[in-house]
Amino acid sequence: MDQSPPRYPVTIEIKGKAYKGTYWIAGKILTVSTGKGGKSRQVGSTPADALAAELLQQLAQEGKA
Repeated sequence: MDQSPPRYPVTIEIKGKAYKGTYWIAGKILTVSTGKGGKSRQVGSTPADALAAELLQQLAQEGKA
């Protein structure tokens, strides 16, 4: 059976526009996914929700959110 990690919603606002994505953690890697792209980073001391918001902001700036 597929043991995929649970997914969590993440939303940020930049200049009045909301951007939404989903994130999950597999091992020590946090991945944020949107309909246009995704980014991953190793989880460190930053809380998971804050790291997810940071990655979503990067995706939004790249036009991938």
